[in-house]
Amino acid sequence: MRGEPAMAALDDRALRGLVESDRVHRDFYTSPAVFELEMERIFGRAWLIVGHASQVPEPGDFVTATLCRHPVIMSRHADGEVHLMFNRCAHRGAQVCTEPRGNARRFECPYHGWVYETDGRHAGAPYPKRYASGFLKGGEFDLAKVPRMAVYRGFVFGCLSADGPGLDEFLGPMKSHIDAMVDRAPDGEVEACAGTFRYRFGANWKIQMENQNDLYHPMFTHASTTARDGTQFRRHGAEDDEAGRVRLLKENEALNEQWEELAIGGHRYGHTYMERFPMDRGQSGPVHERYRAAMEASYGERAAEAMAVKHHNSIFYPQWSIQYLTQHIRVMNPVSVDCTENVIIPLKLKGAPEEMWRAALRSNNNSHSPSGMVMSDDMEVWIRCQRGLASPGREWVVFARGMNEERIDNAGSFEGRGTSEANARHQHAAWLDYMCGEA
Repeated sequence: MRGEPAMAALDDRALRGLVESDRVHRDFYTSPAVFELEMERIFGRAWLIVGHASQVPEPGDFVTATLCRHPVIMSRHADGEVHLMFNRCAHRGAQVCTEPRGNARRFECPYHGWVYETDGRHAGAPYPKRYASGFLKGGEFDLAKVPRMAVYRGFVFGCLSADGPGLDEFLGPMKSHIDAMVDRAPDGEVEACAGTFRYRFGANWKIQMENQNDLYHPMFTHASTTARDGTQFRRHGAEDDEAGRVRLLKENEALNEQWEELAIGGHRYGHTYMERFPMDRGQSGPVHERYRAAMEASYGERAAEAMAVKHHNSIFYPQWSIQYLTQHIRVMNPVSVDCTENVIIPLKLKGAPEEMWRAALRSNNNSHSPSGMVMSDDMEVWIRCQRGLASPGREWVVFARGMNEERIDNAGSFEGRGTSEANARHQHAAWLDYMCGEA
């Protein structure tokens, strides 16, 4: 009989009691105390994505975002540099900016009118004569910067800890997954130029992280998008052309037969990935040929390799993922132990035919909008999991599928196949490393 971990004192022993090799305790998802520690020890230490530099293309452009529940501003200053600041006035603490995006010559606090440059420097306060001489000078009242910020291939990251691994080390082999997305663009850049989807669902953040590379669930959770013979729906792209078309399975082939052969894997710090869904590989048509010509002009002999989509989801633990076929990133912001915010940011392949971009937007609307036919399925089961775990019953959640089948190396990476739950187990191991001070 497996015992129940004591949650009164969240020391390392209690935290380790939540995770076993093939299962986790339900408190892993439902304990507010565990959640608060996660915000400190995981989200307070990891490199978190904020957005993409193309969201602020011109001086004065800004977007507001969330970093581990903290409101932040990402802005481009007059010198062309991107800055990342906490959205908090240095006077009384009011949020300086509440708009999701825009362009500003300066940021002005609505409470007492304190003003800040778009790089965060304090630019002045009304009626300064009532302050002692020199009190407002010296930078003490600038908007506080996020302790560390880094940019890779246009993606902007922040880290709330001044110590720890740099972004290069944190991403490790997963940098190639970002490269694979960006290199599909003939111009070698992606662009976030279509706004975002933003919505919340009533479940713990880890349930979604485990789900994204779970090949065991689609034939059941997404049964409404699957025909009676087991073939998956088709999501069409550019009309009368194969460019942008997503056909998840060949005709008359069952999901489980194909998906058990897909490669899955992961790397240090909890990052995981899965291979591209089985689908027809051949593409043709005038739009595709224009795309191929643009890629060959940019990449030469590397064009075919750069065009290839090798993965479906790449998850950058603990907070975001790339989905290649629908050309978007998903940012997952924990709000509380039983509430998570999703932000979907579509990405345009710069230099690719416009028809491909329109096809990607249609696909995102169909699948990853709040009312899309895929995301709504997922959110429903995540919410059901959270509600079910809060009720009396068995204390443990089982992740034993494919146990001990994966190949693990000494660098923290693993490889597996198909509907194994190795991806989730890999995330659980990373969770323990963070929470017990080893990451």
